[in-house]
Amino acid sequence: MRVLLSVYHWLAYYLSFALFGLFGLLLNLGSLVLAWLPATARAERFFQRLIHQHFRLWFRWLSFARIVLVRFTGRPAAAAGRGAVVVANHPGLMDATYLLARFPHAVCVFKPAIRRNPVLGAAARRAGYVASDAGHDSLRAAAGKVAAGHVLIMFPEGTRSRGDTLLPFKPGFALVARIAQAPVQLVRITSEAPLLAKGLPWWRIPPLPVQVTVAFGPALPPPTPAQKTREFVAEVERWFREPVGRPATTPASTRVPVLAASGQPEAPRWQTVP
Repeated sequence: MRVLLSVYHWLAYYLSFALFGLFGLLLNLGSLVLAWLPATARAERFFQRLIHQHFRLWFRWLSFARIVLVRFTGRPAAAAGRGAVVVANHPGLMDATYLLARFPHAVCVFKPAIRRNPVLGAAARRAGYVASDAGHDSLRAAAGKVAAGHVLIMFPEGTRSRGDTLLPFKPGFALVARIAQAPVQLVRITSEAPLLAKGLPWWRIPPLPVQVTVAFGPALPPPTPAQKTREFVAEVERWFREPVGRPATTPASTRVPVLAASGQPEAPRWQTVP
């Protein structure tokens, strides 16, 4: 029985990534075919939703095949149609896909190599994702997306973590939040087994099924003019470094009420990671 299960996991794991690549190629080809569409905000949202649906369907398949089981806890504090900077730790290569599957109109800051990626490159460009190689222009472009009502997904470590060791946070997310005057939504991602972690080849199969938890924590207001960026970044990094399972603390000065779908504040109910 164990041998049969191992064979099934082997087949299902590689089939899942083959399906991801195939549908990604189709999405890219569709983006190239629709290149005649003008680069408007409406067109960007259309391609953002295509990518969102692509990842949603893929995770439904992964759950059905018992390969990766993703569980969301809590809920984001940003109301629909309002921009926010979503900040998450980065234990594995699939982290962005969890969040893109959760937010229908999200953008990422991507590495220049993604432009040439045959699976997602063309779609990412059409969706208005921001390249990271333009320095301050990248930050201003990202802030413009957030100010226009998009959710911006950022990993302040800059690359995947080394095992369980969190890397020092970079200040880009705080600068974008300050420029756009948008809240910073904290998200903690945990995985019961290494899944496409740094230093591990993608073809090495982890113990399956892999259970992943994407936990929405507090939403913080942007840094105030009097608050130093490095202090804000240090406060966010301190939250991520708290042990999982211990109630996360949120400074009283940075707590904000959860917003209802209407955009109106609900009764105070602070979101923390369980």
